[in-house]
Amino acid sequence: MYAKFVIIAICLTIFGVVYTYFSYRNKERLALLESGLDMEFFKKSLQKKQLFLMSFGMVFIGFALGVLTGFFFEKYLLIHYNPNEYRNYPQAYIIMVALCTGIAMVISFFMNRKLNRD
Repeated sequence: MYAKFVIIAICLTIFGVVYTYFSYRNKERLALLESGLDMEFFKKSLQKKQLFLMSFGMVFIGFALGVLTGFFFEKYLLIHYNPNEYRNYPQAYIIMVALCTGIAMVISFFMNRKLNRD
């Protein structure tokens, strides 16, 4: 019974935060335009947000690929190298997640640098 109220409260909270964010952003932009700021300012801020989101997405893709390759690496170790009859190799996940996330960060850095140059 209380779960319904909790779900409704969470939905109303999310709606309130999103509505407040967009309404204050609109008021702020209108005030900046009235003070004489041009539209290029907003385009630059939007480009920065897009670059940040691209970097964030690349890191998550790297994390997911790390978990996936860690799974296959663990299965390979269990089949081909299992001297003491281990049941799992958690270090396979740790190594591959760190490696793939790092590779995704490096790729994201070079993509951001190329996009900033253009």
